[in-house]
Amino acid sequence: MHFYRRWQPVAAISFDLDDTLYDNGPAIERAEQWMLAHLRSEYLATAMLDKPRWLALKRAMLLAHPELRQDVSLARQRTIHEAMVQGGMAAATASREAGQVFAAFLAERSKIAVSTATHDLLARLAGRYPLVAITNGNLDLVQAGLGDYFTLVCKAGTGTRMKPASDMFVQAQRVLMLAPGQILHVGDHPETDVLGARLHGFRAAWLNDRQQPGLGLQLLPDVELNALGELAELLL
Repeated sequence: MHFYRRWQPVAAISFDLDDTLYDNGPAIERAEQWMLAHLRSEYLATAMLDKPRWLALKRAMLLAHPELRQDVSLARQRTIHEAMVQGGMAAATASREAGQVFAAFLAERSKIAVSTATHDLLARLAGRYPLVAITNGNLDLVQAGLGDYFTLVCKAGTGTRMKPASDMFVQAQRVLMLAPGQILHVGDHPETDVLGARLHGFRAAWLNDRQQPGLGLQLLPDVELNALGELAELLL
């Protein structure tokens, strides 16, 4: 643990989810493999949709509809729909089927591995502080077994911009009814988490458990953590 500023007690904690509380990469890779295999096997319209075609279509959709960059769920559902329509499926049918495929993808994507130590830490912290999740992703916290720890879950999408934009930080602050400086945001990303928190007055704890160089930091955090478990020493 390394301090960049003199430490002051906080009254609430917000957490990033992906790659902070669990390793997100394997879950996304597995869920995307399932989705593409399902689309190829279940629909004639997407029988040839392999990963390179999917990635090319995704890039095209984001270029044509840049607003989708702020909503990972809508972007995926719209891209599934577009793949089906391009393959010859009627638009109304594609809307229905894309919704069903996305729901199944989300369930698969939410099968994450959270360590016992992380569960124990969150339970202890939740007994002392209100905890808020602030995520650019779309994890189903209840299915993932994390729902009971958080008093509020803020997700990007449906008009709410992704971190580092202010939207979710302001939402959390208003619900908690605390000054920004009384809230500690914990996350792994130098821009979306550290910069986002600092720009909006939150305290920032940078989880650097992968020992990244600090070159990506535009503003320094209050504290750098080598492991998530160091929060116990800091806050309990």
